[in-house]
Amino acid sequence: MLKRNKGFSLIELAISIGLIAVLLGVVAAGGGMMNKCRIQRESQAVDNLRLAAQNYLSGQNLTYAGVTVAALKTGGYLPGNFDPVKSNSFGGGYTVAPNAADNTKIDIALASIPESAATALSDMLKSKAEVTSYDNTSRVWTATF
Repeated sequence: MLKRNKGFSLIELAISIGLIAVLLGVVAAGGGMMNKCRIQRESQAVDNLRLAAQNYLSGQNLTYAGVTVAALKTGGYLPGNFDPVKSNSFGGGYTVAPNAADNTKIDIALASIPESAATALSDMLKSKAEVTSYDNTSRVWTATF
């Protein structure tokens, strides 16, 4: 009578570990791609807010004094359904305000942004923004245009 061993052979075990490694690699790559998509979305959102603010100026306003997301929505420069609260890809909100030192410039800020995303946003918008900054404590990224 043949005695049959129970369990996995080394080949079966090696194949299983290899498949698990491949699946983990795919999941990790997908996570990185998701983060890149979030950053790209926020770059586009900042650019749209910048363009809306520039249109605000061309609508007979001489400075950005009084500009907010609400003012841009009321003036028709942003869609009425644009929600600045907790609507960015990282769970934070958007803020649009005149620059404190010069109201001919505008600051666009994103809250709850991880530092790596802030660095990527700064790199993506460096040709358009006058300056960008990141506050590690409050996790707020700001660009001045």
